[in-house]
Amino acid sequence: MNFRFFAVAALTWCACSGIGGTSSAAEKPTDCPNVVFIMADDLGYAHLGCYGGETIRTPELDRLAADGLRFTRFHAGASLCLPSRCSLMTGLHTGHSRCRVNGGGGRHPEIAEEDITLADMLQKAGYATAMIGKWSLGDDFRGCVVREHDRDGPGAIYKHGWDYYFGEPNQTYCHKYFPPQLYRFDPHGMLGTATPGDRLEVVPLRNGEGRRLDYTHDLLVDRALRYLDVVSQTDRPFFLYLSLTVPHADFVVPELEPYTVDRPWPNAAKAFASMITRMDRDVGRIRRQIEELGIAEKTLVIFTSDNGGFSQFDEIFDNNGPLEGFKGQQAVGGVRVPCIAYWPETIRPGRVSDELLAFWDVMPTLAELAGIEPPRPIDGISFVPTLVEHGRQRHHRYLYFRGASAKDYLVIRGEGENRSDEAIAAEAEGPVVVPAFVDRRR
Repeated sequence: MNFRFFAVAALTWCACSGIGGTSSAAEKPTDCPNVVFIMADDLGYAHLGCYGGETIRTPELDRLAADGLRFTRFHAGASLCLPSRCSLMTGLHTGHSRCRVNGGGGRHPEIAEEDITLADMLQKAGYATAMIGKWSLGDDFRGCVVREHDRDGPGAIYKHGWDYYFGEPNQTYCHKYFPPQLYRFDPHGMLGTATPGDRLEVVPLRNGEGRRLDYTHDLLVDRALRYLDVVSQTDRPFFLYLSLTVPHADFVVPELEPYTVDRPWPNAAKAFASMITRMDRDVGRIRRQIEELGIAEKTLVIFTSDNGGFSQFDEIFDNNGPLEGFKGQQAVGGVRVPCIAYWPETIRPGRVSDELLAFWDVMPTLAELAGIEPPRPIDGISFVPTLVEHGRQRHHRYLYFRGASAKDYLVIRGEGENRSDEAIAAEAEGPVVVPAFVDRRR
């Protein structure tokens, strides 16, 4: 049997007028474009109308795709959020990165203090860098109730190139939509009183004791809009990473979208669809803000998801469309994600690309577009030529994850499997059983 490994695809970002050139860290790259990177959490390949979805309403993202570039073989760094985000931030294939699982079971994935992130790279190149939302790359699994570790560990967000942060960095707590508090890091005082440069500040919310007034998704989007308004008045290009938590469980939304109310769906499914439509509307708000600020032609907007859709509600929403598998499985449906790039006057409207790319290609792409060299070692290749339709695009012959695919058979790890192969083998008496071996001929 001739096995081929999974194809999985990538990401997009900013661009200097001197593509392929270099600039010193001391120079302010005033001609470089801004980058707004928006990532959903657990959004499936077919949840959007522009990717074949027929049930959930996403008019703003469909319009963004029509006005920009839609990737059809763009995939996350892994089929789970933490290792996928690590791959994105470090430019490393998951097999080379420090984070290969979500954590739990005695495993404590986090990036090291010396790891160079996208934010480190762009900050050094002169960009203002901001992250709003879910970080995940600090080791909060060592004891989720010990919140100080999120602040002081090697994966603490303030150690990795961000000038501004607002959200919940903890991999577990970030999925609470009405929490008692969020956190901010703002040593330069961009959006309020300056915070210390070596720790996060608590932001109390109006939740708890029967109150549910501050929905975290809304707060993240509002803070992103505020940041855009302020940073656009400076003379520096900016990199804004808006890492949303919708539509990840729990399925909670302040109010259902009207089109879901009378559908014969479980309440959780109605909330799930409403979360996506709410997010879609907010992407439209961000786009309009960029246009109204007069910075659209020098701002690259990217929208994607951290991994494929899960199996829940698949009979209603057909989460990943024709793709096999779901979140947590090393099958195409677990790693292929929607991705839309929008950049007026640079990306021609209505384009569709089937270029084979992966999250680890983002770092060299951003480096080339910013006119700098990427840190080494990394695993990716630049896909600037695909973005700008100029120059020779290098290609991946294949991309692989821990699993294999052939014409008639598919080998995958089970959903939610966090144990290492070595741990599985150590417990086995005799041959190790493959978690899943799917006969496609059935």
